[in-house]
Amino acid sequence: MTGAGASEAAGANTGEACANTSEATGADTARTGSTHDRSTRSHRFGAAAMLASGVGFGMSGVFIRNLDADNWQIASWRGLIGSLGVLLYVLLRRRRRLTRPRLQVGMATGAQVLVLMSFGALSMYLFVTALQKTAVANVSVIMATIPFMAATLAWLLLRERLRRLTVLASLVSFAGVILTVTGSFGGGDLEGDLYALCLSLSLASLIVFIRRFGAADALLAQVGAGVVLFAVALAVGDPFGLARDQVPLILVFGVVYAVSLILWTEGIRLIPAAEAGLLATSETPSSIMLAWIFVDEAPPLATVLGGLLVLGSVLGLAGADLAHDRVSRPWLRPRARMRL
Repeated sequence: MTGAGASEAAGANTGEACANTSEATGADTARTGSTHDRSTRSHRFGAAAMLASGVGFGMSGVFIRNLDADNWQIASWRGLIGSLGVLLYVLLRRRRRLTRPRLQVGMATGAQVLVLMSFGALSMYLFVTALQKTAVANVSVIMATIPFMAATLAWLLLRERLRRLTVLASLVSFAGVILTVTGSFGGGDLEGDLYALCLSLSLASLIVFIRRFGAADALLAQVGAGVVLFAVALAVGDPFGLARDQVPLILVFGVVYAVSLILWTEGIRLIPAAEAGLLATSETPSSIMLAWIFVDEAPPLATVLGGLLVLGSVLGLAGADLAHDRVSRPWLRPRARMRL
């Protein structure tokens, strides 16, 4: 082969190698870009799901104000329909992944699931009862303190570290609750505020027990809680006494509850926990604004002032977590992602 031919061959080989390298680099870049696009889309969907779930949960006050039924009827049907909706979602998702649902529950684990179901059912009942007996804004503001109650209980029972910032935010939020409850004195809403306090303590306890019972299936407990509540309602109330004209609204209420639970679960799965903690606060202003818009229930001045203290402390703590990529909300840690 002549020198010119060798040069041409070498040039051709070099050009081909460069072309192959360029194609490979382009393919890698395309794969990286595609992965980044999927990650961005997932993050956006997760954030949107969290915000949408906040609006869905915030609609509860509007539904309850428009339902002509007692607390047992509303709580039992909402819980049952919501639980069945979540169960259907789980079965469809596992079928899509070609996995079979596994229900291997031992004696100890079964007892733990029963504890979780009991607290879940109690929380569902207290939630509806509180909303029937006091302003929607009062319930929302008091429930916003659940992260601090859960953190305190986790410190007492699980010996989880309690940061100074959490303690400070807790003190500020409880000052807001005191201000909110004080505004109910003499107005007939005090009983409902006390129900809301019991509700918050029940949910905080539930969160801590989920953390403590690592082997228990929290999702199974979520589904079972609605069934347990309906069974109790059959014994002490009359869930089938619901008027026919109320059935469509209670069905929509249960479906909205189930969809909100699913969106909340998916949102937490797709975005960082600290960011999820910040977005989860959307439920409090959503419930207050929706009640104001749709049922003309303006929040009392004391509730507004107390809510500013509570929501400010929650947002401040969540913002600090997001800035430092920490998680101070127990339900946003692994094995504690159940929402009632």
